[in-house]
Amino acid sequence: MDIHEEAAKRVSDEYDVPAIYTDVDEMLAKEDLDIVSITTWQGPRGEATVAAAKAGVKGIFGEKPMAASLGQADAMIAACEENDVKLIIGHQGRYAPANIETRRLVAAGAIGEPTTVHHSAKKHAGLLNTGTHAIDGWRFMLSDPETLWVIGQTARTTDRWERRTICEDLCMGLVCFEGGRTRYYEGDLPEPSVSMPNIAGTEGQIRNGPDGTLLLQNGDAKGWQTITPPPQTKNQYDEFIEWIEGDIPDHRGSGVQARYTLEIMMAIYESLRIKNIVHMPMETKELPLELMVNDGTLPVLEEGRYDLRAPFEGQTRKS
Repeated sequence: MDIHEEAAKRVSDEYDVPAIYTDVDEMLAKEDLDIVSITTWQGPRGEATVAAAKAGVKGIFGEKPMAASLGQADAMIAACEENDVKLIIGHQGRYAPANIETRRLVAAGAIGEPTTVHHSAKKHAGLLNTGTHAIDGWRFMLSDPETLWVIGQTARTTDRWERRTICEDLCMGLVCFEGGRTRYYEGDLPEPSVSMPNIAGTEGQIRNGPDGTLLLQNGDAKGWQTITPPPQTKNQYDEFIEWIEGDIPDHRGSGVQARYTLEIMMAIYESLRIKNIVHMPMETKELPLELMVNDGTLPVLEEGRYDLRAPFEGQTRKS
């Protein structure tokens, strides 16, 4: 299914698909589907997910970020729970060998009690775009701890968008998890920056090394140890099938886990809106960044609307 009929026909011809649709409701009404993959932009993803869940599919695979607001995410989860549908979101970092090995090492006490994580996201991408991978990756590597509070700062003076969702120019966030562990995220801040996650603990630290390796420093050896993570034989699709068929109790990339990640991102924006720490659970269900743009808190000072990944017609600016 694609709203652009020519694109749908092109894929249909290539993979010998017997039917094409440009309307999701028509497709759900006419086809007996087991799994639906929703690869829309974050804005319309919630509506499509709810429709698929009500149609009675067995599983829904949504792309990241889960949604453009907590309200949308909650509606997605509720519809899936009410209709006994399994919902996962494509945070594939939870299946990366380096992240899995980092999670194992941290849980085994290789760096003592983890205290801080620092990560800078890819430039000119936006919090909801690549920040979701970074923040979800932290959570996974630390065994998905409970978030206690978030404080953040956001700037937006240009008319920046990301796949038709209002986007910040730059932001940073300090996240406190249970046990007092803190995580620092920065997106599009001026140099210098740390490009990859660095996890520090009371007895050592772990960071990414070259060619998919890890670098570990602790009291067991002098200097940095190079660790080659073992290959992983299971991906998010294999695990999805196992979950749908009842072979496992949960999926590591479930919609519930993705909502926790989305809540942290929303809280970074919300912290500026309320000018304070955001204690979890967060109450605001709308996109706080959009609220601030609409009420004049973040006025556009440099005219010229531009989208980082889906350029507007006539757009000349790229970042």
